[in-house]
Amino acid sequence: MGFEGHLVDTVYRLITENMEDIYADRPGLRYRGADGKIVTVTFGDYAKDIRRCVGYLNEKLGGAQRRKVCILGQNSYWYAVAILGLLAADSIQIPLNQHKRWEELSYELDLVKPDVILWDGDNYPWRDQLLKEWGDRLLPLEECTRADPAELHETANPYALSMIMFTSGTTGRSKGVMLNQWSIMITGRDSICSWRAAVARAKEMGYTEETFRLSHFSTLPLFHIAAYANLLHWPLYGAATNLGDARSFYRDLADMPSESVAVVPSIAEMLHRDILRDRRDKIGPLWILMCSSASFSRETLLDLSRRGILIIQNYGMTETGSGGLVNEAQDEKHIAAGHTIPCMEYKLENGELCLKGECLMLGYYQNPEGTAEVLDADGWLHTGDLARIDERGFVLLTGRKKNVIILGSGENVSPEELEALLNQCEAVTESLVREENGKIGALVYCGEGGQTKEADVQAYVTEMNRTLPLYKRISSVHFSAEPLPRNAAGKLQRT
Repeated sequence: MGFEGHLVDTVYRLITENMEDIYADRPGLRYRGADGKIVTVTFGDYAKDIRRCVGYLNEKLGGAQRRKVCILGQNSYWYAVAILGLLAADSIQIPLNQHKRWEELSYELDLVKPDVILWDGDNYPWRDQLLKEWGDRLLPLEECTRADPAELHETANPYALSMIMFTSGTTGRSKGVMLNQWSIMITGRDSICSWRAAVARAKEMGYTEETFRLSHFSTLPLFHIAAYANLLHWPLYGAATNLGDARSFYRDLADMPSESVAVVPSIAEMLHRDILRDRRDKIGPLWILMCSSASFSRETLLDLSRRGILIIQNYGMTETGSGGLVNEAQDEKHIAAGHTIPCMEYKLENGELCLKGECLMLGYYQNPEGTAEVLDADGWLHTGDLARIDERGFVLLTGRKKNVIILGSGENVSPEELEALLNQCEAVTESLVREENGKIGALVYCGEGGQTKEADVQAYVTEMNRTLPLYKRISSVHFSAEPLPRNAAGKLQRT
C-alpha cells in the first residue's frame, strides 16, 4: 500500500488506474460467503466484476446510460459491485433502505419510477407487494456479474445526476437527495488530511512503506451515504473494505481482521466498554475509529484516544455528498470538533452551520420547495445543525435547530446538550431529552439489568441539576426496557 495513495477524481480512473493497475493484486473487498467462509476479492477481480455488471446492465436495459436503477437488499459483494457498475455505466442509481415500511418504499419507488430494480430476493415483510406492483422490473442482484465484461468510458459529465439517495430523517417523509459523481469523488480527494493522520500514527507504531497495510471494516448499510462514499474512497489508497454485519460484529471482525472501522455511537460505546474490561483482544489489530452519522460522547472518544485508538471524526450529510467537516485532532478541547475540507466553506448564520462547496447536492428530487428551504440563492446549505466556532477555526456542534425545545418562558434548550451530560452517567446506555408539559423530561435506557440502575440514574440527575440553570433542569426521568429507536443512520428518532 505505502503511505501515499493515488488520488483520482472520477470513477472511470478509480477502476482503470487504481483497481486494474496500481493495486490490482491486493485485496479489495472481503465478505462472508453463503457457506460461512470469508471470501477475499482482489481489486483486479473486483474491477472485472464491475465491468461484467456494466455489460449485464447494458444487455437488460438496451443501454444503461442515464437509465434509473434502484438497488434494494442487504449489504453484499454484489451490492458493492452494482454501485460501482452503475456509476461506470453512467446510470442514475437509487439505493433504497430495505428496512422501511412498504408505505415508505412504495412512495419512493413511485417518485423515481425506476427502469429496473436490482434486489436480493430476501423474504422481506413487503415482498408480496413489491412482486405485485414492480415484478416486471425486478432483476436478481446476484446475477449482475453474469455477462461479458464491458468496455468502460470516462463519464461525459461528472456533474450530471448520478444518484438519488433518500434521507433517513428523524421526522417527516424522506427526501430524494440528488448527487453527482463529482460530489462523492471530491470528498475522497479532500479528506486526505485524515489519511495523513493515519500515516503519522502508523509511522509512530513502526510501520514502513513496505509493511503498511490497511483494511477497513464496514457494517453501515450501503444505502447510507457514509458507507457508500467509503466504498469509493478506500480504493484511492489501496485499502481493502471488509463487509461485516452489525448483528455479528465481533465474529466478523475476528474473521476479517481490520485496522480501521466505521462506527455509529452505539458501536463506539460497545468497543469502549470492552476495552475498559480488558477485552482488547476482541478487536484484533484495530486502531482507527472512523466516527460518523451522529453525535458521539466526547468523553468516550477522549478515553479511547488515550488508550491508543486514533479517532477520526467525519461530519457530513447526504446533502453534502458525505463531505463537510473532518477532524483528526486528539486533544481534549477539539476531539469532538471538526474543520472543513478544501472543497467546502462554512459560516454560522444565527448559530446555524451553513456549508458551501463543490460536493453539495443538486437539490431534492422533484421537490423545488424543499430544496429552497435548505439551499439559498447564494449556494449555502443550511444544515439545521447549531454550532459554535472557536479561535482556531474548529467547529463544535451543539444541537439540531429543529430539536431545540422552546419553553413557555421563552428559554431555548438543546436536548443534545443535556443528553451528552446524561450519557456520562455509567448507568446510562442512551438517553433522549424532550419537552413534557412545558418542562424538561428524559427517557433513559440502562441496558442489561436496567431496573437495578434506575436509582443511580435518579441520583445522578439530582446532582446534575444542581449544576444547571433552573430552566434546563430535568424534572422527570422515565425508563425504557428496550433500546431507544433509531433510524438507519443511527440517529435517535424523536417522534
